[in-house]
Amino acid sequence: MKIRTLFTGAMIFAFLAGCNMENGRQEIPSPATVHSHQELQPSMTNDVLIIATGDMSGVYFSLGQAMADMYEKSNEMASGTQVTNASFQNIKLVSQKNAELGFATADALGLLEKQKLKGENPQETLRALTGLYSNYIQIVTTEESGIESLMDLTGKRISVGSIDSGTKLIAERTLLAAGLSSNKIKKFTLSFSQSADALRNGTIDAAFFVSGVPNPEISSLSTEMPIKLIPIPDEIVNRLQDQFGYYSDAVIPWKTYQGQQKDISTFSIKNVLLTNKDMSNKEAYTLVNTLYEHLSDLEKIHPAAGDIKLSEARIGVPIKFHPGAEKYFAEHGVNQ
Repeated sequence: MKIRTLFTGAMIFAFLAGCNMENGRQEIPSPATVHSHQELQPSMTNDVLIIATGDMSGVYFSLGQAMADMYEKSNEMASGTQVTNASFQNIKLVSQKNAELGFATADALGLLEKQKLKGENPQETLRALTGLYSNYIQIVTTEESGIESLMDLTGKRISVGSIDSGTKLIAERTLLAAGLSSNKIKKFTLSFSQSADALRNGTIDAAFFVSGVPNPEISSLSTEMPIKLIPIPDEIVNRLQDQFGYYSDAVIPWKTYQGQQKDISTFSIKNVLLTNKDMSNKEAYTLVNTLYEHLSDLEKIHPAAGDIKLSEARIGVPIKFHPGAEKYFAEHGVNQ
């Protein structure tokens, strides 16, 4: 009988200053070092299916664990998850075959079209298995902060998400679109759990959480203290849509979090399940088929999985699909 192996990367608990964005130019960050209980070898040569996820308090991690269980039970694949800093680190791990699957946001993948990562081109080695649910941009502050709008963030201490995360990419783009360059705010690169703790103890004033809703850390925080979600105006969303093209208008429904009394205007970005081009067509087909056969089980783990729609699997994905996934979509009449 195969035994499930759980790979967990060590979380980096430090307050790190975020990188600057000069003249709107963004660089793909280099991946952080991954620590684990054993050295990871390329998963394509192992019997273990490794899923690169994200912060342990985020939706990537909870769904990644559920998917690992699903693949093990349904396909008899020994499966495990790896904690990472999310999108950019997952891109690196999957492109180098140090993880077989990974989650990433569409805008992080879109950035690969224009830039190369340390002389490499991960886009040439990456393939999409399917589009997933959308991440919502959630800007959280405390009731007592006095912050009501994006412009109120001027001069404030703000967590923009972990280094190598899609959260950091979107947070910096949003702040720049609002005219809040690095010299107008104090930036910290914290994980979701670190951000929530920093809001609790007052060491930051606001934090970006870019994830499915509800985000577990925000949910927990809202039960402990009064919080507010900062709306993102239409003009900022339109500006980002015009410039990058990967974002969609969205609303965080009222009562998503305790004390939330109204809908909050924001925007969203599609998540993508990645693999390497060298995965066999048969395995890629099986993974996609199993995912869609067990969506209801994943939704029991987190409601964000309810937003995964087969009819929308190919929409908003900026990289090539794996031939095994293409075969599954063709059989089910899913077109671009």
